[in-house]
Amino acid sequence: QTQPNVNTRKFVVEEGGFLYDSDSYSDDLPYWTMDYGTKKKPHLIIPYTLSENDMRFAIPNGFSHGGEFSKYLKDSLRCLVEEGKRGSPKMMSVGLHCRLVGRPGRAAGLEEFLDYAKSFGDDVWICRRDEIAKHWYKHHYPEGYGNAPDVSGLGIAMRSNM
Repeated sequence: QTQPNVNTRKFVVEEGGFLYDSDSYSDDLPYWTMDYGTKKKPHLIIPYTLSENDMRFAIPNGFSHGGEFSKYLKDSLRCLVEEGKRGSPKMMSVGLHCRLVGRPGRAAGLEEFLDYAKSFGDDVWICRRDEIAKHWYKHHYPEGYGNAPDVSGLGIAMRSNM
């Protein structure tokens, strides 16, 4: 959904025990919030995107075929890698839905983009959101909240007892 309920994050933090949430479009990189929950503990937000997203196949003036999707993703990635090389690392999130990009002509565009992304070698890390979250907990946990919890054993289900 594009409009979250005003209580969504509060409930995710207080009741959910989730490793992170992606109910935000507000930034290029993951970030922490301590604004929710009774314990005011750090909660990781990994922003989602509407621009690098296959949902644009389903809207007027969106992508009409896999080649457009691939070109847009490749142009975005090239720009972000260049910015990163100038000292400002970025994250590129790509929203994918099996019912959209999973169609043969669209999947070919995704495959073309992934081949392009792999051509950058170590300059591009292709990963899932749970892997980003684990990296963020390990390397970017906010100061003043003790040691980061060990989240290395948590899987894609993204729930924890933290």
